[in-house]
Amino acid sequence: MKELRSFYREEAQRKLTGRYGEVILYLILTGIATGILTSLTASFRPEYQGGVMVDQGIPGLVTLFSALGFLLSAGLAYSVQSLFIDISNNEEFNVWEKIKSGFVNDYGRNIVLVFMQGLFTFLWALLLIIPGIIKAYAYSMSMYIAIKEPRVQGIEAITRSKTMMDGHKMDLFLLDLSYIGWYLLSLLTFGILLLWVVPRHQTARTLVFNEIYYDGV
Repeated sequence: MKELRSFYREEAQRKLTGRYGEVILYLILTGIATGILTSLTASFRPEYQGGVMVDQGIPGLVTLFSALGFLLSAGLAYSVQSLFIDISNNEEFNVWEKIKSGFVNDYGRNIVLVFMQGLFTFLWALLLIIPGIIKAYAYSMSMYIAIKEPRVQGIEAITRSKTMMDGHKMDLFLLDLSYIGWYLLSLLTFGILLLWVVPRHQTARTLVFNEIYYDGV
């Protein structure tokens, strides 16, 4: 499997050659939008000092911006995976159209999928951390399936992901683990290196998904 991991990493780097500009632009734009909502949510939360509340914040606005943040994340969960699918298949894309794709391609389904995937993972994690991690990998192909097969609904995508990832969860985990060094190194660059590490990692993951998916079709 070590050789296979190396293949995915090298192939991901090859497919990204000459395309980092598009991907980095996507990551910056979506990161700004996500960061704004996260900052707004945090700015209206209660403030504590020494365990004592000194500012009760504005709970209504916290709820509003949290909800908007989730709705944004549901659309971006689709668009970012769609972007890396295009890269893995050597297809061209427009950054603005790609960002928009998650909000115009069965957006309601995307919301349900992201919510249920997060809920199921959380409930398993309540039992123990390890089962939660295992289930996260079991569900990790859900959005990919939803993109490849637009008629598939949220729960069905999650169920099919569990089946497809049977016997592959450890392989994907080890691939993820092989990028840990790069993520740690990114801390020394104040996160700037992530603009190159994340695309490589996500493209490698998508290549794994492609192989699993097409082997099962």
